[in-house]
Amino acid sequence: MIDRRLLIAGLASGLVSTTVALPAQAQMTGGGAAPSPSPSLIPPPSSIPPLSSRPGLAPKRPGAPRWVRNAVVPPRRDGRPIITIVIDDLGVVHPGTERIMALAAPLTLAWFPFARNLPAQVAEGRARGHEAILHMPMQATGKTTAWTGPDPLTTDVSPAENLRRLQAALDAVPDTVGLNNHMGSVATLSAPLMDIVAAEAKLRGMLVLDSVTIPHSRVASQAALIGVPSASRDLFIDWQADPAVIKTQLALIEASALRHGSVIAIGHPWPNTLDALEAWVPTLARKGFALWPLSATVALRNEITISV
Repeated sequence: MIDRRLLIAGLASGLVSTTVALPAQAQMTGGGAAPSPSPSLIPPPSSIPPLSSRPGLAPKRPGAPRWVRNAVVPPRRDGRPIITIVIDDLGVVHPGTERIMALAAPLTLAWFPFARNLPAQVAEGRARGHEAILHMPMQATGKTTAWTGPDPLTTDVSPAENLRRLQAALDAVPDTVGLNNHMGSVATLSAPLMDIVAAEAKLRGMLVLDSVTIPHSRVASQAALIGVPSASRDLFIDWQADPAVIKTQLALIEASALRHGSVIAIGHPWPNTLDALEAWVPTLARKGFALWPLSATVALRNEITISV
């Protein structure tokens, strides 16, 4: 989720074929209130790793599905446990977006379809070695559009209108490998609505990540039914914006990766989260973890081998 004031302001202005068990869902649900916006600084250029030290975009693969063509090549696993970090709500909170893009790659950046200057923002993230997905607004309880932004997928409009909204959002964010849901505590429980998402993802050759904003979400399950590469979020980094909670969640991410082989965690461009990630991400390699983009981890969990 995103702070509503920030949202309103933004609107106005080498894979292996193995199966990895998913972590248990203890402490894996989010929904805490977003923090109030506070000033944040963009890291100085000296703190940004050179492009040569980052994973690269995938080589050209004529005829490959979109999620493979736009993938970032992960670093070698070499037996290490895998951590995948997805950052939601990007493109509106601009200072937070800049700080996220400055982190060591490869992260997976989830972009709002209503953000401004999306081609330039997405291109900058990809140039820094990060992968891109659409962060698709979906109906939540409460004041839907105030929470989600314009044109969310909802259960109270026609299938044709939901498809139009989805297609427009997919077209708005370039060079993506797939999509995940923004909110969706109502929409993601609807199998027919999630079938629309899955079918369009399959048509476009994209993967799907279920953010699991509510138990029994149907995002990943409906995608899997028709053979769309999919996965579910395992942990939220910042289900509460308290620094102590975030620190605990980062420790749980490491423990889950060690226990299960891989973990997919979602965070947000909030000041406390950014402070924690800027200190933590650079430590992962020396702790023996492999930081992978979403496409690589989805391929691993779906037993799909990609030649690089």
